[in-house]
Amino acid sequence: MNDSIKDQINNLISLLNDPNIKSKQAAFNVCFEQLTQAKKLASWETIVSIINIETGMVFDAKTAANMYGRTKKKYLNKKESIKPNGVNPIDKNNEFVSIEINKNKTHQNKKIQVSNPDELRKIRSRTIDLDELKNGD
Repeated sequence: MNDSIKDQINNLISLLNDPNIKSKQAAFNVCFEQLTQAKKLASWETIVSIINIETGMVFDAKTAANMYGRTKKKYLNKKESIKPNGVNPIDKNNEFVSIEINKNKTHQNKKIQVSNPDELRKIRSRTIDLDELKNGD
C-alpha cells in the first residue's frame, strides 16, 4: 500500500527535493490532485511519513493537512470562478462576441480628502482584496 501512495505523491516528493521550488506550499498547490488521490488511500500521518523518509524534511500531519486545506480552498475558488459565460462565444459568422463580465461591479477611483489623523489611520487600516485588483489598479 505504501508503494501506491508513494506513486501518487512522487511528483510532490520530486518538487520538495527541487531547490528551485519557491516553497512547500507551492509544491502542494501543483500536486493537489495527486494528494487528493493519496488522501483517499491513506491518512496524513502515513503520507507525511513517506514524505519525511523520501525528502529528509521534517513534516507533521497537521502542517500537511493545513497546507492541503489552503490548496483545496484555492482550487475550489478557481473552479467556481471559471464559468462558461466568461468565455467569448463565437457567433454564426465565426466572429467573437464580446460579453461584459462583472456588469454589476463598478470601479471606484475616488480620492478621499483627509481632515484629521484619525481619518488617515482608518484609510490606512482598511483591507485590500488582492484577488480583485486588476492590471495595476
